[in-house]
Amino acid sequence: MFGEDDVAVVTGIGPGMGRSIALGFARHGVDVVLAARREERLASVADEVRALGREPLVVPTDIADRGSCRALIEATVERFGRLDHLVQNAHHEGDWAPVAEPDYASWQRVFDVNLYGALHLVEAAVPVMRQQGRGAIVLVNSGAVVNTTPSLGAYTASKAALAAAARTLAVEVGPWGIRVNGVLLGGVAGENILHAAADQAARTGITPEEWLEQRNASLPLRHMPTPDECAGAVLFLCSDLAAAVTGQHISVNGGQWTT
Repeated sequence: MFGEDDVAVVTGIGPGMGRSIALGFARHGVDVVLAARREERLASVADEVRALGREPLVVPTDIADRGSCRALIEATVERFGRLDHLVQNAHHEGDWAPVAEPDYASWQRVFDVNLYGALHLVEAAVPVMRQQGRGAIVLVNSGAVVNTTPSLGAYTASKAALAAAARTLAVEVGPWGIRVNGVLLGGVAGENILHAAADQAARTGITPEEWLEQRNASLPLRHMPTPDECAGAVLFLCSDLAAAVTGQHISVNGGQWTT
């Protein structure tokens, strides 16, 4: 699935998707670079990677900062001499406010992470991959792009822009052997879904636990995907199994919506 010397950068390291993606790479013999703002989360996942027999590079990173993203890629190349996979998983969850009552400063903060943060990383990583003649980029995205939820206007707009940028990027960098894809996540079991559960429960007058139970029952597979299950799709898109796949977005959602 992966080359024996492959190196992957994973952003948004935390207890959910970022952790699962990084550990998935490590289990397949890929060296991983862990990036996030919170050093305690980086340290925790780094220990788990070491337990799998790999020595990770840990780089505290704020993807909203262009210089920080450039430093991340430079540190990767300095340590490993290459970069084969870039997974942009960090995100801003949005401001949970109506579109008709926009806080423009809040919208800017959401876009700084969800769109411009990804562009900062791509800008720094593509020249390295182009020189190698190969690479895979996965921009983790959201089902909000195709399955609209109230109060997520800023988030949805930023993720829709990210999806458009990913498709265009795939066309531009394909001749250099670089593939670009995305995953459209639905609900993912873990801490990030708790905010949504509380918000939706307040709207409907039920408890968050009841809302989650109803949500699971509504899915064709009858359960919300776990971070590990969702990470599998990301690893597939980075692997040689997806050598002919670029410019695509795979929905990973337990059947929450179908395409």
